Amino acid sequence: MTSNDDAPGGAQLERGAGVAVWRQIEQILATEIAAKGFGEDGRLPSEGELAKRFDVNRHTVRRAMLGLAALGLVSVEQGRGTFVQPGAIDYSIGKRTRFTENLQRHQHSAVGRLLASSRVKADPTVAKALGIRAGALVYRLETLHESDGVPLTYARSWYPAARFADLPTVMERVDSTSKALAEFGVRDYLRKWSRIGSVLPEPEVARRLNINRQQPVLWVENVDVDMDGVPIKYGITHFAADRVQLMVEHEG
Repeated sequence: MTSNDDAPGGAQLERGAGVAVWRQIEQILATEIAAKGFGEDGRLPSEGELAKRFDVNRHTVRRAMLGLAALGLVSVEQGRGTFVQPGAIDYSIGKRTRFTENLQRHQHSAVGRLLASSRVKADPTVAKALGIRAGALVYRLETLHESDGVPLTYARSWYPAARFADLPTVMERVDSTSKALAEFGVRDYLRKWSRIGSVLPEPEVARRLNINRQQPVLWVENVDVDMDGVPIKYGITHFAADRVQLMVEHEG
């Protein structure tokens, strides 16, 4: 059994000890994170620097970093580096799920923007969720929401085009989903159901959320209805799992 004495604070890698090297690196860095050992900006050393420090290859370091991300301890940001995660934001999933209200409740800024829109024919999944016939026209919207300058969610949503004519133009003008729907007579709406899971992100999702493709994301499929119970939106939202923790509210 051999060890690596380069880690500060007496931390050592023990090769042949029955614990994978990447896991030991993860544990050493987790201890240093807990001790606030990475300065005010919380930036961890680069993969190359850590590989040299622990005398391992970059793949081993990358696996350790992804392990830390899965634990919610760090955020791996493409092109910027890896940063200590200050704490995941609680995001409530209930009958009234609103991004801005969710974030402002916890004193965080909330900014959303429409990335792209198109009018397409509803496939069977979208049609069933919206209670319309397959092939009927729907608006497909892509949106990104950020908090404190960091991307939290990337969503794809579908709305019946027959009910919400020229919805993308209205959304761009009023800069709010709720305000846009109000112009079509939908003064309020509720979440009918949500399905929650975890997946590895496809390339577009990883790019939008600025994360590594090996970093899991939370995945929420949902349907919103108006106050008469008529479906108005079917959506799939991807959350950066190291930045958000979902909280399901049980309302009376």
